[in-house]
Amino acid sequence: MPVISPNAFAPPAANDLAAAVPLGLREKVRRLERAHSAQRGGRAASVALGLPAIDALLPDGGLLTGALHEIEAGPAPSGRVASHDGAALGFAGHIVGRFVRQTGGTILWCRRPTGTFDAPPYMPTLSAWFDPARVLMVTAQRDADLFWAMEEGLRCPGIAVVLGETRAADPTAGRRLSLAAEKSGIPALLLRAQPAPPQSVCATRWRIASAPSHSTPGLSDVGAARWRLELRRNRFGTPSAAEIPSWLVEWNDETHCLSVVPQTLDGSSSAYWPESDAARLVG
Repeated sequence: MPVISPNAFAPPAANDLAAAVPLGLREKVRRLERAHSAQRGGRAASVALGLPAIDALLPDGGLLTGALHEIEAGPAPSGRVASHDGAALGFAGHIVGRFVRQTGGTILWCRRPTGTFDAPPYMPTLSAWFDPARVLMVTAQRDADLFWAMEEGLRCPGIAVVLGETRAADPTAGRRLSLAAEKSGIPALLLRAQPAPPQSVCATRWRIASAPSHSTPGLSDVGAARWRLELRRNRFGTPSAAEIPSWLVEWNDETHCLSVVPQTLDGSSSAYWPESDAARLVG
């Protein structure tokens, strides 16, 4: 007599149902849900960086508002890696300023001090990108408290963008932040002083490092600040994950704008990461 298992007529597991839906279709549905959440909050679905060469690769021509984005510091010319070396923090300030300019509201800045001599970001410098009076600074003693504050901030009306400085790599916290950002339409940024784990639900991941400035020929002046940008993850845009586009960008203090350095001026518009630095970052 054949034996029939009680589970033979049970509905398929949730994971099996999800596997039956094509990945591309699932991502399209999530993008539509994110756009709906952003529009419900009076926000655009994406905000342009103001760099056409980079915006062209991003979904909807900019950074998604209801999404999680990661910014990690690359090696400085001295070999030091720190989120406050000026490059990563400056790029984060540029992104925050673009979001605030589009929606207004408060900037929730969450951080955990990393040592006795750790200092908060110098707001007079960041005033080049946004009004420091808009910043609500939260200091946490634990990584769990920092992620909790970020998640609660994403649920609060009047918040334009939530930024967290962290060294922690918590996949669960990342997923919760991503879902909270999608639901509210508010962008979440993670600023890291070291490379993040490859597995992440972030929409984009950037690696930023300082680059030598360009002085006027024949003069010993200090040129405009330059950064090397790598787009290491672009979940909803192009190119594929196997390609890592890079650019050399320059900040203009007069126009308060970033621009991609033309190849004719720099010799190459691609960022170059020395093998020693790459090996140290991976190791």
